[in-house]
Amino acid sequence: MGSCKTCCQNIPTRYIIMAMIFFTTFINYTTRTNMSVSLPAMVLSGTTSQVAECETDEVKSSTNTTTKSKSEEVTGTKYEWNQAVQGLILGAYFYGYLMCSLPGGLVAEWVGPYLTIILATALSGVLNSLGVWLTSLHWGALFGTRFFIGACGAFIYPALQCVVGRWAPPQERSKFLACLMGNNLGTCWTWMVGGIVTQYYKWPWGFHVMSFQIVIFCIVFGLLMFDSPEQHPWITDEELKYIKESQEGTVSRTKSIPPYKAIFKSFAFWTLCVLHFGNLWGLYVQITAVPKFMKEYIGFDIKNSGILSSLPHLVRVFMGLGFGFLGDYLKRQFRRILIIKSFIVLSHIIPGILLGIIGLAKCNTTVVVTLLTLSMSINGATVVTNLAIPTDLSPNFAGTIFGIISFIGGTTGFIVPSQFQNNSIAWRTVFALGGIMYCSCGLFFILFGTADIQPWNEKRRTEEES
Repeated sequence: MGSCKTCCQNIPTRYIIMAMIFFTTFINYTTRTNMSVSLPAMVLSGTTSQVAECETDEVKSSTNTTTKSKSEEVTGTKYEWNQAVQGLILGAYFYGYLMCSLPGGLVAEWVGPYLTIILATALSGVLNSLGVWLTSLHWGALFGTRFFIGACGAFIYPALQCVVGRWAPPQERSKFLACLMGNNLGTCWTWMVGGIVTQYYKWPWGFHVMSFQIVIFCIVFGLLMFDSPEQHPWITDEELKYIKESQEGTVSRTKSIPPYKAIFKSFAFWTLCVLHFGNLWGLYVQITAVPKFMKEYIGFDIKNSGILSSLPHLVRVFMGLGFGFLGDYLKRQFRRILIIKSFIVLSHIIPGILLGIIGLAKCNTTVVVTLLTLSMSINGATVVTNLAIPTDLSPNFAGTIFGIISFIGGTTGFIVPSQFQNNSIAWRTVFALGGIMYCSCGLFFILFGTADIQPWNEKRRTEEES
């Protein structure tokens, strides 16, 4: 511990917390998205789909029958799972996520984000590798492990909202939230590394590599993370004073039951809920649909699919970080709500248009990848919009708010996979509907939404009501 303190002496403590937020979301998404890469390698080719509609002579020459047979041999044991079973397995994470999203914020606010994050992450690592051995029993066993991994994941983002509420000076809040873009690097890493490991070392190692990462993360997180500035042993008096004074008494350390009645009666909350729902719909289309679309419709093998599909997420990391810094700067110059609504054009409207027209590209791989990259990267502006608004509305109950909107928005995690069918009309519908949800929910918030701090943020009033 002493050596860690010495190494970090010259780094503001809140920047270390930002790094922990980044790597928390990175690790969370490695176990959230690895099934999209692993599943095609786990099923017999005949049960996945018919021949890819976009398969050309060029694709055939690079993925001929001999190569496919070899690939099926080296990627591990195959299972005869039809499309319905595959859809259930892909959706299992989101069923668990949905189940535990509601209590996620309350647990983090009472237990503390430190324990919430480290315990949920460690358990998801154990379940991730356990699923490898249980899969041979029945696909339902794999479904069960994915379900409980999703349940663990449901606690992560509400806990991180608590971290932002406690640690972030309001003028730096977008920078803190930009660190949530670690999830995109996690997705990118999983699709590239997971695909390569699965291709050459069989699909079980695609799971085990992710679990090993979790062990390393938990050690580092356990040493560097603390629940609040007051508890951190390395923070300077100057930095502690800066954080507390900038928050101007809006953040209370007193434990209190969230004012659920006031939250559900709040129109400001419901406009945020609509905004977040639309974003998750579009986001899950890209997270879960892209690997299958690239492999089964365009005709790329798992290795190529992983690399190409990761590109939008890689660009989104840098765009999200840039939007975070830009958002903090602009909020100091103009009205906060004006900046937020302007950024919704970037986080929802433009990505929705780009996502919606992907189906028109048909078999043009270059156009598809370009549209996906632009749509996903520009959507990084969410660090200024729906990811930031929970803390704007209520720094004290940001975790609870985020848990509720994640519960409602999380339904898209299994609605989207249920649309998958391997024909051109179905894929156009998936992308078009994702674009419509992006745009309509964004427009709704532009017309009716607010980011003013709400009266029910005051814990004293909450305790009196309860």
